[in-house]
Amino acid sequence: MVFYVMKNHAENLLRHNLQSSLENHIVLARAELRQGFEKTTMVATRPFIIQQIRLTDSPDYHDAAVAALQKGVQSFVSTGFSAIALLDRSGREIVRAGHFLRRPELEVPLHFPDQTQLAYKGQFFLRASIPIVDAKHVIGSVLTETPLRTLSGMFIQRKGLRTTSDLALCAPSGKNMMQCFPTTLMQRIFNLPRTSSKGTPFPMDYALDGKTGFIISQDYRHQQVVAAYSPLDDLGLGMVLKIDSSELYAPIWIQLYYLLPLMVGLLGAALLSLRWLLAPLVNTLAHSEREARATNARLRDSENRVRLLLDNVDEGIVSIAANGDIELFNPAAERIFKYDVAEVIGKNVSLLMPEPSGSEHDRYLKNYLQTEEAHVIGTTREVQARRRDGQIFPMEIRISEFSLNGERKFIGIMHDITERKAAEAEINHLAQYDALTDLPNRRLVQDRMQQTLARARRTQAQFAVMFIDLDRFKSINDELGHDTGDQLLQAVAQRLKTTLRGEDTVGRQGGDEFIVLLAWFNAIQDAALVARKILDALAEPFLINGLVLHIGASIGIAAYPQDGDDVETLLKNSDTAMYAAKEAGRGTYRFFSQATPSPMAGS
Repeated sequence: MVFYVMKNHAENLLRHNLQSSLENHIVLARAELRQGFEKTTMVATRPFIIQQIRLTDSPDYHDAAVAALQKGVQSFVSTGFSAIALLDRSGREIVRAGHFLRRPELEVPLHFPDQTQLAYKGQFFLRASIPIVDAKHVIGSVLTETPLRTLSGMFIQRKGLRTTSDLALCAPSGKNMMQCFPTTLMQRIFNLPRTSSKGTPFPMDYALDGKTGFIISQDYRHQQVVAAYSPLDDLGLGMVLKIDSSELYAPIWIQLYYLLPLMVGLLGAALLSLRWLLAPLVNTLAHSEREARATNARLRDSENRVRLLLDNVDEGIVSIAANGDIELFNPAAERIFKYDVAEVIGKNVSLLMPEPSGSEHDRYLKNYLQTEEAHVIGTTREVQARRRDGQIFPMEIRISEFSLNGERKFIGIMHDITERKAAEAEINHLAQYDALTDLPNRRLVQDRMQQTLARARRTQAQFAVMFIDLDRFKSINDELGHDTGDQLLQAVAQRLKTTLRGEDTVGRQGGDEFIVLLAWFNAIQDAALVARKILDALAEPFLINGLVLHIGASIGIAAYPQDGDDVETLLKNSDTAMYAAKEAGRGTYRFFSQATPSPMAGS
């Protein structure tokens, strides 16, 4: 019974930790893959690229167009691609920059639109081939490779992790087979059947079938493991995080090593007492007295051992009576809530709860005792709790009911999950914000544009999208180095944020390009005033590493509804207007309605 209770508790704790950790890995991998694909899509839809590829068919403009495209793809490499190539409609290469993988160790297709693969050669790469379309006709394609540093970092064995903890990423391969990338423990590519020789599915088989869950079963090494599994969205990949059962149960066996002799001793004492009951009455009384003393000593020792266990577990344990008064408060609970045990014993448990939960607790407890309608008993929940100093913090708790001497009691096992919540918040932030400037990334800006568009349609309001490209940034970045360039981009981001209203959004598109979303304006001249304010702010000198740097910007503006009634059109038209501003001499702005791009506009 002791082993079963400890085993069940350990499995429940590990189940939550594995599933939470796997979910975090899934979020990061999904965000990096989609960002890589979106960057390639951005290249394929750039008006400048479309225009120059179209001009390569003209003998008069061919050489100049190829030169402009070569300059363009070279600038794209600095935005995170390891290699990029532009091809014409027949598949012939026009220009390229960077170095493509040769003979990757493994390449699997992803369920993205167009031709997209996940490749591996020492690290993970996203290989994407997207058609370039002009007026619904395919005029060429862009081929890119993007190193996936976050995904690669997940599979590096780190010190401090459990020795058998293993993270795996696999894809289906033929009938009932799968091919797997190097895992945390097995640093090589390998192919496996999806089920054992007896037909039992491996954990990865469930993930590849699109299922999410937790299982205790054998893996491909014929070792019993505890595993969490999940598909990587609908991309055709599965991910499994597992640990050997032997490592999970090892601490339990260590505890039982000390507890079992005590239990055997108590059983032996009981049998001995039964034997002496059959002896003569005097001997029975004498021996019974001696055995009673020995049993009491052993019981006191047993209580001490139980108390020792309660005092040394990491989980907070609080027991209450049916009226809500606290009867047990272990040291871990003292550390979590910052109360001494003497301060809470006999007090109502509501003092550990913030409002309104504290005021409602007694009413809920009374209703449960009368109706037996349980909503929280036996389930693990996340709740808000209150420390002695009034600080509110997130906590995970599981409440169970038991009976002692005919009285109903309740016991709660709890964890402070402040650090886990902070890590989850940081992961969500990384998925939505640019790592260098801490501005919203392209995906988050587009989400806010979609919300602004919906609101504008309901209220007949106007808003604008500004596409900002820095002037002279590339020469500063090349001459003074990427560290100076990065600090300059951070300074530009701060200056843009202080220039705009609180309801407006500024995000980083990539490289030296930024997007501004003006949430609303009354007249189109308002957008022009904001654009001029931004140009004036960026024209002021920047002091970076003791150097005074001068840059400028070219701004393209697309206004809703006159310049587009969907997010994609507004972004595309603001990009076109930006190139018109550059052609007009840089350091200025143009509305899309003013944009008259020449055939040879520079990148």
